[in-house]
Amino acid sequence: MAATVAGLLMLGVFVGPLIARLVFDRRIDRANAVAADIRSVVRHRLGGDSMVSVQVEPAGVWSPGRVRLSAPSGYQALIAQVWSVVVKHVPDGYELVVRGAPAPASVPAAVPPLSRAA
Repeated sequence: MAATVAGLLMLGVFVGPLIARLVFDRRIDRANAVAADIRSVVRHRLGGDSMVSVQVEPAGVWSPGRVRLSAPSGYQALIAQVWSVVVKHVPDGYELVVRGAPAPASVPAAVPPLSRAA
């Protein structure tokens, strides 16, 4: 009886991580397929490559997957053109996150001139 329990424990130590890795790899493969589909939709809508970045995070055990659209400063209008089409292609279990570029840091209007050192 003890040998059977020890054998099952040893089997769990080796098979458990293998099964977990297979599940995680399938989630990553699914996220890569979603990313390819979303990038295709963005390229088709804008007529080629653009400054819109598409990042997809796989779904976790307790969290949904995420599709992130972002663009650098000055290109937020591109996101406005594609988000309505992208939302139709986001599968169940994924959420769409749209991020524009952060606002530039405020710079004082006039910098006083420095006096000469010597």
